[in-house]
Amino acid sequence: MRILSALVSVFLAFLLFMTGGRFLLLLFNANKGNEIVHWILSRSDYWVKPFVDIFHLTNKAVSDTGGVVEPASLIAFIAYLIVGSLVLALLNGMLFGGFGNRRTSREA
Repeated sequence: MRILSALVSVFLAFLLFMTGGRFLLLLFNANKGNEIVHWILSRSDYWVKPFVDIFHLTNKAVSDTGGVVEPASLIAFIAYLIVGSLVLALLNGMLFGGFGNRRTSREA
């Protein structure tokens, strides 16, 4: 059962890396011709698309750097962080005896 918790943790880390990395790459105007930057931006589209235009926010240019603040990737990062943390807490609570089901050393 610990494998399930580990798999969910790895998947959550992947989602946070992709959405957070996308936000930072766009913010700092990373070279889109670079293979790694291109890979992260193209693969993270799938995870960010549900949050595009959710609050009618548009991308804003950063004046000096040429970068862009993309609200959708920031909202996606926060949403995945909150939902993922809740899922992990529930999963770990169920798997490892949380939620009042803990046995004391005398009972074991």
